[in-house]
Amino acid sequence: MRRQGRQREGRLREGSEAAEVAGKADAKARMEIANANGTAADKKSEARRDAASDKRDADYAVAKRNAMCSRRSKTRCMDDAKATFGKS
Repeated sequence: MRRQGRQREGRLREGSEAAEVAGKADAKARMEIANANGTAADKKSEARRDAASDKRDADYAVAKRNAMCSRRSKTRCMDDAKATFGKS
């Protein structure tokens, strides 16, 4: 009987060790997936910021071109465009 008990205990120990290793592997995989998703989100938001900045610059360039009026109104038009598009 003792021999069977020891064998059974050994199998249980091996099973629990395998479960522990599998749990660690799953946790590591979840962590890597979360990091990859975070990096992708960062890149996505950075791309959106860059696109918004490019659009703002293009709109400012158009407003600058359209401000071909008299000297006084051109200054006013440029001031308005700078205020609208966040230029200094």
